[in-house]
Amino acid sequence: MDNDMSAGENRRREVKSAAKKSAEAGGVPPRQQFGRPAPIRSRNDDDRRGRRSRQEASDQDKLLWKPSTMLVPTPVVLVSCGGRAEQPENIITVAWAGTVCSDPPMLSISIRPERFSHGIIAATREFVVNIPTQDLAKATDLCGMKSGRDTDKFALTGLTRAAGASVAAPLLAECPLNVECKVRKTVKLGSHDMFIAEVVAVHVSPTLLDRRGKLCPEQARLLAYAHREYYGLGRRIGFFGFSAKRPGTPRRR
Repeated sequence: MDNDMSAGENRRREVKSAAKKSAEAGGVPPRQQFGRPAPIRSRNDDDRRGRRSRQEASDQDKLLWKPSTMLVPTPVVLVSCGGRAEQPENIITVAWAGTVCSDPPMLSISIRPERFSHGIIAATREFVVNIPTQDLAKATDLCGMKSGRDTDKFALTGLTRAAGASVAAPLLAECPLNVECKVRKTVKLGSHDMFIAEVVAVHVSPTLLDRRGKLCPEQARLLAYAHREYYGLGRRIGFFGFSAKRPGTPRRR
């Protein structure tokens, strides 16, 4: 006990001496600011301070990176193909997909020529874009990691085939939205070929409709893709034209 007291006394003397030297040098004692004890900073405080500093820096000075596909977020979809012209059925995950025309309704998907599904779609000239939910995130990733050349992705993921209305390619029953497409044009871009296709049929799960039959896509808990990461889409924050909505007019929904 005496030894402990001696050690404590020595420690107090060292702290007092350090504080005196700091004050003589014009500094602030380590545990005193304006006559009050200095607050103890936690790691969370440092993290928040760091985030604020990074945000301030990003608002003022942006970093110039080399050209890249930095359009984020993008939809992540499961494209099913095959079933015609002796082509096997397969599923491929595609993040390079988007709407290209309203009338006629058209969309595009871009696939590397070396991918197994590229040859299937080039031969059959059709495919189905299946919109996955967050519950299908693992299956979506698996279909992008494995090749149909040596893997039965239906067996691997447990996804269920369903018949389409206008194409031979199978629909994925677990996806609440299925878009049947027929290729109208193929554009060779470089690393990817773009298949521009006309939408010939759309299948919608009744679970996504409200009492009036209006589509409520937020109920699907959709996935998005951004810089090699998967994200779940959040709550709705507006609708087309809400910025011009006049006071007193009824809400869209």
